[in-house]
Amino acid sequence: MIAHHTPRVRRLAPLIGALALVLVVALAGCQRAAPTTSAPTEAPEVLTPATLSLDWVPNTNHTGFYVALDKGWYAEEGIDLEIQIPSDPSAALRQVAAGNTEWGVSFQEELTIARSTDIPVVSIAAIIQHNTAGFAALASSGIDSAADFEGKTYASFGLPIERPLLEGLMACEGADASTVEFVDVGFDAFPALLAGRVDLAMIFEGWDGIQAQLRGVDLSIVRFYGSCIPDYYTPVIIAGESTLENKPELTRRFMAATARGYAYAAENPQEAAEILLAHSPESDPALVRASQEWLSPRYQDDAPRWGQQDEAIWVTFAQWMYDHGLLAKEIDATEAFTNDYLPE
Repeated sequence: MIAHHTPRVRRLAPLIGALALVLVVALAGCQRAAPTTSAPTEAPEVLTPATLSLDWVPNTNHTGFYVALDKGWYAEEGIDLEIQIPSDPSAALRQVAAGNTEWGVSFQEELTIARSTDIPVVSIAAIIQHNTAGFAALASSGIDSAADFEGKTYASFGLPIERPLLEGLMACEGADASTVEFVDVGFDAFPALLAGRVDLAMIFEGWDGIQAQLRGVDLSIVRFYGSCIPDYYTPVIIAGESTLENKPELTRRFMAATARGYAYAAENPQEAAEILLAHSPESDPALVRASQEWLSPRYQDDAPRWGQQDEAIWVTFAQWMYDHGLLAKEIDATEAFTNDYLPE
């Protein structure tokens, strides 16, 4: 849902599970829904069962899956798809790595850490082309740039990547990050910001930012994308190396239907929002509809096709993570992703 994020090996142990928890902040207030299975329409007589594990409760990052499911496009590709909703955000990567599910939703930073510990998972598509996260403050606070973070309080998830992100942005402004007080608030970072208990919080603009607008709260957002922090993909669709080796055609068919779903959601945000709400009735309708309008044009954005991943983004961000002590060892980032399963 949601970007997220020092000696090297000493800090590695909690990272693989913890990094994925950043997405929770983007989904504050949502409740878990039951798993959804496809209802085939005009499908082949025999469908192949397969499973997709989400990173969290259904939200606008996932709309393309539900559009493809609702339209019967997975069934048209011969797939009886089950969408699993996990008990925690890191479950998808674990399930995919273990071969218990064919595909999952994860994040570039989580997958990079996994590969640095020899976990064989690969990103096969970028759901959103550019990072939509940033550090936010109430507009009334007078915080307009990272230089204004000095002496402020930050709502921390307790993740090692948060400090390097904040330090990097502040260093670009010549500011001293050591003056920022980290306050561990767990999953309540965004509510803590809105309540005025802290000065800063990491948010996802397409969810938290929209939620603030709907509440009539003006935010000042220092975005990661376009800053001196390297861009990175969040979220991504992942598969285990064993799945790609043993089920390549199934994966291509899955991606054909999925790409079709995201293309439709990009062109039809209002209808796509209603489809998502039908599969996730516990979600806030106003938030889903407004978030979908904001996010739909950002799925593909400036990429030549939906899902396309740029080698430079993977290589640059992996090096940034290593340089900031977030990886046990350097990885070959070119092996962490592939565009080979995207439809032409």
